[in-house]
Amino acid sequence: MPINAKPEYLKLELEYPLARTSEEKLRILQKMLQTAPSHKGAEKLRNGIKQKISKYKKLLEKEKKSKKGSKGFSIKKEGAAQVTIIGVTNSGKSTLLSRITNAKPKIADYEFTTKKPEVGTMNYKGIVVQIIEIPAITENSLEKEHGPAFWGIARDSDLVIITDKDTQLIKKELEDAEIENKKITINPDVDSEKIKSLIWKNLNLIYVYTKSPSKEKDHPPVALPKKSTVRDLTIKVHKDFLRNFDYAKVWGPSAKHPAMRVGLNHKLKEEDAIEIHTK
Repeated sequence: MPINAKPEYLKLELEYPLARTSEEKLRILQKMLQTAPSHKGAEKLRNGIKQKISKYKKLLEKEKKSKKGSKGFSIKKEGAAQVTIIGVTNSGKSTLLSRITNAKPKIADYEFTTKKPEVGTMNYKGIVVQIIEIPAITENSLEKEHGPAFWGIARDSDLVIITDKDTQLIKKELEDAEIENKKITINPDVDSEKIKSLIWKNLNLIYVYTKSPSKEKDHPPVALPKKSTVRDLTIKVHKDFLRNFDYAKVWGPSAKHPAMRVGLNHKLKEEDAIEIHTK
């Protein structure tokens, strides 16, 4: 931590590892340089920031060029979350994708079967999660023709799955590409339901149900970030509900008793069922 750093700089220092895209990284680094201490003892710090700015400018340029020549490699996020599967050739990426989603990727015992990103949707308790498999990672992948575009997909994801083969190479390539998203390593041969549960657990989401008075809970459930409140759910369901909110009734893990009457600040837990009442 730099000596005599301003609170603004320290805040940016915490934001930097959480930034997803190259654009976000670059923007934060530029602000860090503006707010970093300027005394002699901070020269090393400032030089390090400048080097990273230079790196991200080059990386951003590569990503833009790569996307221009990679028609169809830009994938719109759909569902509650986006997850990317990465791994070396013949590491079970396509097998994993086909087992946990509706995708039917080409699977063969020869190298580099996947030539472009393959997309599928995983159904977990009624929640849709988008799963993307990118082509096999090789040494110095960031320098390859479509490398920046493929790593851009991983960087934009909420979670990165590493298939359990040659993980040292993968970790090195992730480090070189500065992919700092949450990562888990999975053996593609493990039970598919266990894999789905593991993915969901690492997305830091919960699912809750809405219901109408005197009726069963609605399906599918609603996905929310962990520690969400009744307010968060109300906003997601309909903004008018928040404006006219009166109270809510909750059944489930967060309720002390069935049909517990709560306000907007009540924290929800997974599998809760919530009945929103308006004025």
